[in-house]
Amino acid sequence: MGCDGFGFWGPVIATPPTEPPMLATTPSCWTPSMRLHPLLNVLLLLLAAMPLHAAQLSESKPEVRVGIVLFDGVQIIDFAGPYEVFGTAGFGVITISHDGKPVTTAMGLNVTPDAAFADAPAFDVLLVPGGDLGKAKVDAKLLDFIRSRSATAKNVLSVCTGAEILANTGLLDGRRATTFHNALDRLATEHPAIEVVGDQRWVDNGKLITTAGLSTGLDGALHVVSRLRGQDKARSVALHMEYDWRPDHGFVRGRMADRLMPSLRGVKWPQDIAVEQPYSLGDERQWRMRVTMRTATSSEGIMNLIANDLDNDSQWRRDRSATALVWRHADIAKPTRLSVTSHPGASAQEFELELELQREAVDPPRLR
Repeated sequence: MGCDGFGFWGPVIATPPTEPPMLATTPSCWTPSMRLHPLLNVLLLLLAAMPLHAAQLSESKPEVRVGIVLFDGVQIIDFAGPYEVFGTAGFGVITISHDGKPVTTAMGLNVTPDAAFADAPAFDVLLVPGGDLGKAKVDAKLLDFIRSRSATAKNVLSVCTGAEILANTGLLDGRRATTFHNALDRLATEHPAIEVVGDQRWVDNGKLITTAGLSTGLDGALHVVSRLRGQDKARSVALHMEYDWRPDHGFVRGRMADRLMPSLRGVKWPQDIAVEQPYSLGDERQWRMRVTMRTATSSEGIMNLIANDLDNDSQWRRDRSATALVWRHADIAKPTRLSVTSHPGASAQEFELELELQREAVDPPRLR
């Protein structure tokens, strides 16, 4: 079909698919002598008409239309998660790209969009996913497309680092926004006109909605469904997807203790160094990170490089009373202890560093 907005959308499901009802058809053994309750007769007639209604619905134009922009390096969950939410809600969803040709995701999956920018129909909701942005966040045609379609959309939703693309359109200036936890500082530095928020799964500015990283796209999409079709509809979608949606609270990655972990950007690492990270985990109060390093430089040499960087970091103060390498956060409002230890590796040129960060409890002030 053509580009008039009908041919792209495909089948539309008005409600989440369920098992067919037991009384959807009249039993073949039924005879007039079987007396049924009048209400049951009505139900049988309604159920018999359901397949015809569904067939008519699949040929109709969806009430809410969603467009998802794709680009090379896009993160799969950033667009596929919301796609699932919107599709389950009965919205019509299409994917679009610069020229409509296949794109390669950050994980190497090839995806063929439904349309090119020039052929894209009108949208009620525009979704801007994130990923390995590369050229995407400075692609003039992509930014122009988002600006023009945002003007007519009811909602614009960015997921993860998609907020950086949206920020480069200028649409977020003077507004609050969030993004992937590792990109919060970059967004704040590159876009000082935006109030960057790191302790929410999504931020609602009215038309413009931004989410934090990856799985939070599900939350943002459910929030859009809630705005357009009510919270009961959104909760029904979440339950069908077996997703524990908590619109008022829940896990926020940006609140975790590693947000205080030093960047060590000032360290001049040996050119031959190879680094792996077996684990990095914790919660709001503590964090542990294990890093495997392979280099001709000794572990003591690497520890000295790290110590010199932290000693020159105004945010940290060396605890000279400790027997190990320990620093404390200079901000009294963030009483935090950081320790760095080394452990032997599998060979003479391999060792492991453990960085452990512990936020210390603070007694609340007493009221007089």
